[in-house]
Amino acid sequence: MPDIAYLHIFLRASWIIQGVYLLLGTMSVICWGLIFAKLIQFRSLSKTVTEDTETLREAKELQAAFLNLSPGSITQKVAQAGHDEYLELQGLGLPPGERAQIVLESLRHTLRDEVRRQAGTGFRPLTFLGVCANAAPLMGLFGTVWGIFHSFQGFSELSRAANLMIVGQGLGEALGTTIVGLLVAIPATLFYNYFLSRLGELERNLAHFAQLFLKLVKHDLHRQRTPGPDHSG
Repeated sequence: MPDIAYLHIFLRASWIIQGVYLLLGTMSVICWGLIFAKLIQFRSLSKTVTEDTETLREAKELQAAFLNLSPGSITQKVAQAGHDEYLELQGLGLPPGERAQIVLESLRHTLRDEVRRQAGTGFRPLTFLGVCANAAPLMGLFGTVWGIFHSFQGFSELSRAANLMIVGQGLGEALGTTIVGLLVAIPATLFYNYFLSRLGELERNLAHFAQLFLKLVKHDLHRQRTPGPDHSG
């Protein structure tokens, strides 16, 4: 059976080769767990951002739109940062026109920074995939080089037939680490690049969400500057 042959190769390998196999196996398990988790997360985030963006697009008032956002979502955190900044700047003792200009400029920077911060929280777990994509082939190559070096020890005391047998066995054990290293690195590289593209898309969607939020703030400031109807007559 092939699985028995693989186990046989692992058990006959030196402890350094076994350590490389175990480390690469652990990296593979973590990578695939992270991949599945990020696939689910990006799907959920995409749905939430789309729904909350539509909420802002259809909203007429800032406060009502803010209360209708998904609680605890990434979009709600962006809106919360802008809403807190907006409430803090409402107390500026300046003429309405000048105050509106300062509020909008400050909110623009606050929302932009919060969008980057929220997108950055999604990038940090991806760093491990990038590390595996770069480190796994090198670890596999190290195991191969070590296995070949180990196989050539003491050949001068053996016959030619014995030498060929040991070389074949040593190469089989050594090349296995390279194969495992590539099996770890290839999916890690593919999904790392895929998630980077999804992260860029998420950041663009959040930036669009922030623009809609800023538009509602402009409307709210405009209503504050516009005097209401006079009912005194």
